[in-house]
Amino acid sequence: MKLRLFIVAILFLSSFVHMNAQTVFQGTGPSDRASGDFAFGGKAGLNISTWMGKDRSDVSAKPGLYFGGIVEIPAFIDDLYIQPELLVSLVGADIGPSNVNLTYITLPMMGKYHIIDEVAIEFGPQLGFLIGDNWEEDLQGQDTKKIDVGLNVGGGYRLNENFYFQLRFNFGLSQVLDVANVRNGALSIGACYFLK
Repeated sequence: MKLRLFIVAILFLSSFVHMNAQTVFQGTGPSDRASGDFAFGGKAGLNISTWMGKDRSDVSAKPGLYFGGIVEIPAFIDDLYIQPELLVSLVGADIGPSNVNLTYITLPMMGKYHIIDEVAIEFGPQLGFLIGDNWEEDLQGQDTKKIDVGLNVGGGYRLNENFYFQLRFNFGLSQVLDVANVRNGALSIGACYFLK
């Protein structure tokens, strides 16, 4: 089931990029690429994650990592880009005697607008598919949900044509557990490297 969801996510991302490749005709940007050019790259960084929600108690933040791929697609307005991403993201929470570790394949679909050439703001939804956890359902009496929906807001700084640094917060919109009202929340700090 998890493999099937992962394949569907890859096909969705590929078809989205292919559709936009046929429709984008204009758009120049801070990376000085030719008009309408796409930029492909990789990204990685640090997650500081926790649980939010009314059933949250004695929970604190824990560190994790993320890594994956990114595409920057010029939109029809100058300095506006569509930025789909495909990431492996390690999040969770410190719940006292141990950490809850959750591993997701995430699909952020960001809109990015450059206020100036170097500085951008980002906003967009995110869909996550749980591929692993250390949650003991038998001990806790409930299971982790397999789909996670969130909303991202953040910004970035473009150092040059290749390097772009990001700061982003993800607000979870769906419950992590079957019964308890807790949602994922993560502060992400990282860097992207775009190929020329």
